[in-house]
Amino acid sequence: MPQNPSKNKEATPKLQKFYLPIAIFVTSTIIFSLFAFDRVTKASSDPHFAYLAVTLNSMIADALGNNKAKARRKNRVPFELEKQPPHGNDWANYDEITLKDGTVVKGTWFDKRRNGRFRLFNGTAIILGPKELQGSKIRQRYFMSFPPGPSFVMMPFASIFGYKTNDVIITILFASFNVAFIFFLLMRLSEEGRSKRSRSENLWLTVLFGFGTAHLWLSVMGQVWFTALIMGATFTLLYFFFALDLRKPFFAGVFAAMAFATRTPLLFGCLLFYIFVFFPDGKLRKSDWSETFKKVTWFSIPCLVMGTFLLYSNYVRFESLTEFGHSYLAGGALERVKNYGLFNFQFLSKNLAALFTLLPRFQPNTPFIIVSKHGMSLLFATPAFFYLISRRRGDDSTNVFLHRALWLTVFVIAVPHLLYQNTGFEQFSYRFSLDYTPYLIVLLALGSFTFNRTFKAAVLFGVFVNAFGAVVFKRFSQFFSNSFFP
Repeated sequence: MPQNPSKNKEATPKLQKFYLPIAIFVTSTIIFSLFAFDRVTKASSDPHFAYLAVTLNSMIADALGNNKAKARRKNRVPFELEKQPPHGNDWANYDEITLKDGTVVKGTWFDKRRNGRFRLFNGTAIILGPKELQGSKIRQRYFMSFPPGPSFVMMPFASIFGYKTNDVIITILFASFNVAFIFFLLMRLSEEGRSKRSRSENLWLTVLFGFGTAHLWLSVMGQVWFTALIMGATFTLLYFFFALDLRKPFFAGVFAAMAFATRTPLLFGCLLFYIFVFFPDGKLRKSDWSETFKKVTWFSIPCLVMGTFLLYSNYVRFESLTEFGHSYLAGGALERVKNYGLFNFQFLSKNLAALFTLLPRFQPNTPFIIVSKHGMSLLFATPAFFYLISRRRGDDSTNVFLHRALWLTVFVIAVPHLLYQNTGFEQFSYRFSLDYTPYLIVLLALGSFTFNRTFKAAVLFGVFVNAFGAVVFKRFSQFFSNSFFP
């Protein structure tokens, strides 16, 4: 049957724009796999998301009447893990105690003796000594405390491989997609006239994002904390792509929901969509409210559905809508959480130091470089970010508005990190920065500076530093110390 040559000519340019992103994806997968090396052969040592994925599959099978699943779920509360975790690092657990008189209390002990003062879910402290515990039944319940987004992704794999689901390979594939997609996004910004960057300049920014930031060493680990950051970046990139110009509000909402279901601080990234809606070009909207309402509704539906699910899962596990489990890490034994909660100004100075000023220690004897387990300054690991202080490119009102909106989004995402009880320990560089690194890369694309030798040298220095981290982190302990902070 004869083909229409004009259609083929139209299709070819459309396909060609995907050739380079596909090549970037394949190349990135090879590079990340080489850095991961033997890790790709099995699941990581911290397969929290796979454990929850198995549990979610069982819960669904149980609801559908599967007898084997019903047996596995017997006497378990919703989202309770069916298999005891392989270690005690960052799993949430509490004790459910059925006293002799039939009273059931749930909570955590104040000390390791597991008797005496006992904190209930509502914060009330009671005394449970040997006399009160006589004849009682104690059961520990275990949960995955991290937001469940990556577990949703792993459910199909967990249905086949179960607890052996290879989170390392999954993380590498998502990381490779990130590198390819940010190039696609940057080229789209150039084509639309928002960015004046050429293809070669966008390639430099792509290299910076994929290999000159924490993204590199995070990509090759596969452990729960690092997988969440990589997937969070994936959903952030997709959210920004569909939110820009309000091109697809529903899909923007889907990926925003997946982002904050993967990394809680990314909830604040939703601000960017509402800025686009209510302040087009930086000025308060004064008309077209009917269409605006439709866009807000389409965006908000998936966010509300996901938010409701997360609140429900919090309540059925810990009898609190806002408790997602981090207060019950190590059975609630973390002293700083007991004293100050998860977020407090008490943690600000330490987090600021980890973000901006913490540097490696150089010494004349081996191993010559010592890195704090709290990481190192974002500006040392990725010095190209110094160029973020450059003037905006041109005076176009649309770019000025986008520039300001992106910086505001970066700020609201970063604030929870800075008040959080943990610097990101244990890490090579400041890993929480990946939550807003996609926005920083776009800001660099909007900047007025030229890609001169100094900037390219800064990019390559970042690649060298983070490549070093990808090789030594969690492999060569002699390069790391906990002595930088008390």
